[in-house]
Amino acid sequence: MKKILPFILLTGLSVTALCAKPRNKTKHRKQHHVAFVHPKVEYTAADRAMADSIGENVNPDQLLSYAQKLIGTPYHFASSNPGYGFDCSGFVGYVFRSFNIAVPRSSCEYINIGEKLSLTEAKPGDIILFTGTERRSRRIGHIGIIMSNDDDGVKFIHSTSGKEHGVTISAMDERYQHRFVRIVRLFKQNDEAQILASAPKEQGLAAGR
Repeated sequence: MKKILPFILLTGLSVTALCAKPRNKTKHRKQHHVAFVHPKVEYTAADRAMADSIGENVNPDQLLSYAQKLIGTPYHFASSNPGYGFDCSGFVGYVFRSFNIAVPRSSCEYINIGEKLSLTEAKPGDIILFTGTERRSRRIGHIGIIMSNDDDGVKFIHSTSGKEHGVTISAMDERYQHRFVRIVRLFKQNDEAQILASAPKEQGLAAGR
């Protein structure tokens, strides 16, 4: 009996070992999201010339009406594909290129195109340039499209990585005022609109004399 007992104990331990679930020694690794990287777009002198001479068949109202249809599209770094989402320059580029208007892919390149203006001169359809969020940096890091500039202040449509995290319309508050760099105008119609807006007043004065 003494000899049988150890054999039973050993057999029991063996069966227990076989039935026990093996421990998974593999540690779970955190899966990091890999952002979609958009292919680099070469911006040529011909593209710049095209961007500086937009045809009369496109106007700012058409472009902004189309841009507003994209409100709510999620933010996605380095993407200009509405199926993924947009970063700031991806959104602006997608809207303008939808009307066959050549613009740069990178936000920092917008400093080299169009007519350079102050914030008070901004009109719907103009492009607004900001620095990035890095402190003390004056490098262009964010862009949008002017929606309005009236008594209620400046409003612009853009794709933001902030709390809205997507395409939205924002007001020119203190945060953006601090980062503002300049307005870039591609639509020559906006220059003509300024001339027409002042013309009736001048004619009225002339008629009263």
